[in-house]
Amino acid sequence: MECINKNFVTIIKVFITGVVILAILGIITIFININKNNGIEETTTYEFPLQRDVIEQVIDEEQLTWRIVDKQSFIEDQSVFSCRNNDDVFCSLNTYCGDKGRFIILQFHFPQDYTSEQIQQFNQKEWLNILEVACKFYCSSIDTNKAYKEFLSYLERRDSAKHEYGYFTKRIDDTHLTVNLSSFRNDVCHYQLSALRIMNNKAYENMAASRVDGWKSYSVSRGIRIIDDINVLDIREIETEEQLVRLIVKGYLKDIKKLKKMPKNLQEALSYHPHKDDYFTAKLTDDTGSIDVFLIKTSLNSSELGQNRNHYIDYYVKDKLIIINFSTLNE
Repeated sequence: MECINKNFVTIIKVFITGVVILAILGIITIFININKNNGIEETTTYEFPLQRDVIEQVIDEEQLTWRIVDKQSFIEDQSVFSCRNNDDVFCSLNTYCGDKGRFIILQFHFPQDYTSEQIQQFNQKEWLNILEVACKFYCSSIDTNKAYKEFLSYLERRDSAKHEYGYFTKRIDDTHLTVNLSSFRNDVCHYQLSALRIMNNKAYENMAASRVDGWKSYSVSRGIRIIDDINVLDIREIETEEQLVRLIVKGYLKDIKKLKKMPKNLQEALSYHPHKDDYFTAKLTDDTGSIDVFLIKTSLNSSELGQNRNHYIDYYVKDKLIIINFSTLNE
């Protein structure tokens, strides 16, 4: 009898242990499913810069029509691959990880004879795939389905025939997602994808700093005068017959707000048709005072824009209209 009782106890313990293990496995399965439903899925971490075999593996896994046609590297810790799809659309896939941060940049060029029907099919079939693959490579925490819905919502408020350019931005923690669009040259009723970027904060700041030389060179080529190291108080005192001058002002931004509607003076000053979603209003401030400005949309947050920065500005003299193109951290 004692032996039977011991065997019975042993069987009960084994049964209970099995139940506990099954319960734990069940909980793990539920947790994984919940994460997937929330757009949080365990992903493979890819080493940057990306290598050819990794890109080809993912292209194959995702059953994409893209193929690699060339590879270049301009600087250390970077790889740049040229890709084409079956319709001969060109994509440059640029990845970097080093002292200047971490990023993936995809830039697109469409054939001259690409039709309106083809661009519509590309936008419908490829935009989400491209976003998903870029996020997969970067291994970001971006919920791609949510980001894509926000992107489509952004587009619904725009008319590509009127607003020639689109600039969608999304910020999650240390990750910046930006999508650049331009009107399709063969049919302005549709946008074409120009570039998609995912980068960490360090890369975002470095990319802004890398724009300075080009901004200055463009000004010189167009005969636009640059006034360097001017304070806020002196902006009000500028007197010139020039319609446009460019300023570099050290200061910080406060009271940053979205536009509720497009101001008439901003609409009239610009050579293109701006959209209210692409601008903020703010107060540019330094030791001499504050002045109202427009700020081209950025994914830097209020705390970051509240730091002391160099602001690169278009100043429309007649209307006393100040537009900050971009800002860089003071070294």
